[in-house]
Amino acid sequence: MGSAPVQVSTCRALASLSEFGPFDLLSDIAHRYYVDGFSEQAISACERWLPLTVAAGDVITTRYLLYIEAIALEDRGLNDEAISVARALLTNLGDDLEPMWRAKALSVVAESSTRLGRHGDAIAALAEADWLLQAIPTDTYGHLSASMAVALALRSLSLLEQADAALSHIRGGQDAAADIYVMQELALLSTYWGAALLLIGYDREAAGHFVVGASRARAMVRLAAAEGDSQMVARGEVIEAYTAMHLGELALAAARVRAAAQQFVARPELVETLLMQLVLAQEATTAGSFTDAQERLTSLISHTEIASREVWSATARASLAEVFEAQLGPHPGLDEWRTVARNALIRVWSERETRFAALRDHDHLRELAAETDRVGQAAMQDPLTGLGNRRVLDDFVDQTPGRAWAVFVDVDDFKHINDTYSHAAGDRVLIALADILRAQSRDADLLVRYGGDEFLILPAGGEDAAVAVAHRVHEAVAAGPWSSIADGLGVTVSIGVGQAVDSSPDPLTAADVALLSAKRNGRNRIVIAR
Repeated sequence: MGSAPVQVSTCRALASLSEFGPFDLLSDIAHRYYVDGFSEQAISACERWLPLTVAAGDVITTRYLLYIEAIALEDRGLNDEAISVARALLTNLGDDLEPMWRAKALSVVAESSTRLGRHGDAIAALAEADWLLQAIPTDTYGHLSASMAVALALRSLSLLEQADAALSHIRGGQDAAADIYVMQELALLSTYWGAALLLIGYDREAAGHFVVGASRARAMVRLAAAEGDSQMVARGEVIEAYTAMHLGELALAAARVRAAAQQFVARPELVETLLMQLVLAQEATTAGSFTDAQERLTSLISHTEIASREVWSATARASLAEVFEAQLGPHPGLDEWRTVARNALIRVWSERETRFAALRDHDHLRELAAETDRVGQAAMQDPLTGLGNRRVLDDFVDQTPGRAWAVFVDVDDFKHINDTYSHAAGDRVLIALADILRAQSRDADLLVRYGGDEFLILPAGGEDAAVAVAHRVHEAVAAGPWSSIADGLGVTVSIGVGQAVDSSPDPLTAADVALLSAKRNGRNRIVIAR
């Protein structure tokens, strides 16, 4: 296995420090191997470094290495293995949402499943990945990276309009390297689109996409030149040369390709290498160098079939048929082959609407589920304070038995507050008290507006946790800036703490009795029922 010249180039301007781990340089090197077409080295690097990052507890770099290994396996045509690694990444996420990582891993599952002919699996994975993009903050590296992955998965399903729209909306901001990669994928998408249309006989439409591809390739060259990235400049020039060939400029295209070939390693994993060989094969055919053309195209077909690149494989086969025809003259068998190949691609093309409809159905189901969840949350939430209501309490008690202690909090003389300072002031008192409860409770504690001016805390933990939160709330209320709600306003609370009994018809009786005792004994105090 040959070594690759590694020039580490990373997309960091959009990223916060927390998006990368202490061993991030390792993932940078592995990613550069992949970008430069050295997929085998990328896979080996990931496999070699993963035990280190796992042992060091570098979760973020571990995820980057898993993702790079998955996409490198895809490039090698090892799609089942790519899916396995992507699923290992999903397992690594555990119960955390991590929308960027889930979207990227699911995009790998979608693209590899498409190549394996498992379109149902692909659409389900892609629909979830696309949905997750909404949860990723825009103008971040995570959003850019996940959007790229989703767009490429859309392309694999021949949903080219959707892929183009997704890529066109990606912005690298101040990150020039990201802008180069986005423009590269846009240029390759237009080129791919034109090639596919050409194969099924839509020559005029294909020409339009080649024109767009040429413009995008030129933009990629400008961006790369501004960054001094000679390899990406050369790859952009190859894309532009391929479009020029289809726009009637074969001699110019061949000259550009030969010049660009000196500036980057033409690895078979790179699409630009395929485009280069197609241009040089066409030049050889035109010059009558049929053996040279056949050798280039035969090798290209072999590599494209390994990597499951059907459109480029079909393009190479169509070019090979042209070589035979130029060398041997017309033959009915070649026409028959063209008809069979074209019909197969037309079937794939016609399935695009079905796939898009299936993807849209998944989105509609998710929207419906989200709306149902929002309605459900509203039904379980007190509209004034945002705390849970009695329905939340009932469900929680049923599903989480064993919360052994309860804390009731009641506003003293709340009617007097309403009558003296207005009901609007009373509402603001309740909202402020709810904020105090949130601030003084832990994430695992359940907070409920029990009714009127009465609140309930079911703390995670036993008696000590209940007593502690009761004291924290009482002290916070005493220190509250109540005069900011109304001049002269003061607020105190009575608190009852008691053991809850799951087997009792009213498990909160002890805390309720303790609250009543606090009220009867002068208010503004805590009573604990033991």
